[in-house]
Amino acid sequence: MHNLEKILDMILSQAQDEAQAIREAAQQECEQIEKESVQRADAIVEAAQARAEREKDVAVVRAESTADMKKREILLATKVGILTRAFAEAEKYLYELPREEYCVFLAHLLADAAAERVVRVQYLQETYGEEEADSTDFELLLCEADQALAPLVIKEAKKFLKQISPSFGEIDFTLAEDIAPIRGGLILRYGDIESNCSVEAVIGSVREQMEHVVLSILFPSQENGET
Repeated sequence: MHNLEKILDMILSQAQDEAQAIREAAQQECEQIEKESVQRADAIVEAAQARAEREKDVAVVRAESTADMKKREILLATKVGILTRAFAEAEKYLYELPREEYCVFLAHLLADAAAERVVRVQYLQETYGEEEADSTDFELLLCEADQALAPLVIKEAKKFLKQISPSFGEIDFTLAEDIAPIRGGLILRYGDIESNCSVEAVIGSVREQMEHVVLSILFPSQENGET
């Protein structure tokens, strides 16, 4: 019996030692796991912070780019709006000219359009030998409100043409029977060809040629590349 107790004591002692060793090993492993977990957590936090910082930088750049684009859109819309209003005012000014000044304006349009057409016909004839109808056979089309102005407009236009060239002064115009579908200005008909010299067309042409100049005057800093 005594020997049995000694054996049991020895087994118990060994078991206690092994249990202690296991507990110590488990404690070390737990501490290692906890240390590694903290390190991984720190790494995850650092990575998240770095990613957040990168995302913040990207977001800032994107926001600045969007703001700059929006600024440009607003500026462009402002420019277009101001230009449109400016040329609309110019068109309104022409419509509201006093009768005498308006007739002179129409006469200049008529003379310029006729002279340009005659020069074009002469060029085609000399260069390509093309034959066209009489180059002085022009018809004047006016809107209904301007029909009564035709004689004076034609008279003044012939004066302007004669100043350009005596031969141009021989150009004749007849008032067309049909009414020009325009608000103001005129249409010059030469055979099957018509030159649209309406106020709207004239202003549109001037806008194409002068838009950049007007912008440089209205927005000098932007045109020079400044903000």
